[in-house]
Amino acid sequence: MSFLEHISTFSFLGFNHWGYVLIFVASLLEAVPLLGLFSPGMVVIVAGGFMVKLGFLDLGDVIFVASLGAVTGDFVGYLLGKKYGVGLLEKYGKYFFFKKEQFESTKKIMHKHAGKSLIIGRFNSLTRALAPFVAGTTNIPFRKFMLFNIIGGVAWVTVFVLVGFIFGHSYEAMSKYIGRFVLVAVTVGIMIVYAYRFVDKRKHVFSKYHLYILIVNVCSLYLFSKMAEDVIDMESITKLDFWLNNEVTRYWSLHINEIVIFITNIASPLNLSFFALVLFGVLVYVKKWYFSILLATGMMGGVVLESLIKFLMHRERPLNMYINVDGYSFPSGHATMATIFFITLLFAFKDDLKNKFLRGLFIVSAVILFISVGLSRVYLNVHWFSDVIAGFSLGVFWLTLLVLIFKLIDNYAHDLLNKIKIKFSQWSGIDLLDS
Repeated sequence: MSFLEHISTFSFLGFNHWGYVLIFVASLLEAVPLLGLFSPGMVVIVAGGFMVKLGFLDLGDVIFVASLGAVTGDFVGYLLGKKYGVGLLEKYGKYFFFKKEQFESTKKIMHKHAGKSLIIGRFNSLTRALAPFVAGTTNIPFRKFMLFNIIGGVAWVTVFVLVGFIFGHSYEAMSKYIGRFVLVAVTVGIMIVYAYRFVDKRKHVFSKYHLYILIVNVCSLYLFSKMAEDVIDMESITKLDFWLNNEVTRYWSLHINEIVIFITNIASPLNLSFFALVLFGVLVYVKKWYFSILLATGMMGGVVLESLIKFLMHRERPLNMYINVDGYSFPSGHATMATIFFITLLFAFKDDLKNKFLRGLFIVSAVILFISVGLSRVYLNVHWFSDVIAGFSLGVFWLTLLVLIFKLIDNYAHDLLNKIKIKFSQWSGIDLLDS
């Protein structure tokens, strides 16, 4: 079973039609007051149309399930509005700048233009989540509401399922030329770059240094996707895999093998977990909070990512292993985790070394260590060469993505703290802005 088929069916969970359940729940939540503002229902429905085009889901079933969810969600919103709407608006409306006069005005508009509000409003994320609630609050007749609810729900679902279907058609056409994994990586890369520019244009969060991080992030994502694509399609990289797999056995010797086993054991799950705990303790002790959080998040997330991808790819290890290793092969967990660990170690302490020679030696040593761990897996024939390259690139991608995310979080946290200080200063008369 291919990688995309695993994603679309999640057969390893024992439920082949999870996609329909997800579509139903997402479209239902989209219409629930407040929850609908944060629900990715529209995105899930577009994804449903995409999966229809790829042949994993049925078009009629997707439209039916999504429409049922949308209509049910609106019905829930209507009932909540009818039973609790007036009381909630009277009690909490002032916190949302919604006064009694505005409620009366909204009530008149809803009664006069119920069809427009419920059908056209369905295509706006704000009104989609609130219109059914307001309809119930303003006592729109149930039959009238359900008529417009069904028309609006089915129309909305059909439009966005077709959007996904059309995108799937373009995806299939392009993937014939550049590969499915690479196309997904390019799409994700464009989204990351767009998000970077969008945030930086408004907040000026990132420095020139972070631009380099972004470039490395996108390149590592592309490299990983290229390895995955070539492995699935048995392209040129697999020929190199087979050649190296046979070639390294010519250089096996007892003494060299013992050295390589020692190197590979540096990044064994048990040893690397111990080293990570020690490093985390040191980082906390010297108050390098940023790097301590980066290490913890990077290591835990790295384990989850590489384990999930291994399970989805189902690539078998070489048969002529020098040492016995269980589990799937792609990507190399040793390479992934060693990359995350040693790069975090490198950036946490490189600036503390003032001597240029020592700093250079430290940098080169850290890089050599994680590369040596990866290559040791190839030498021992417990991984294919492409597994190790994928592990390196996955580790770099995940770590650089965290650096960008943490910078964004740090900026927003700093702004929030300043706002709190300003509010407190206005209330207490104590100036905290310089503290």
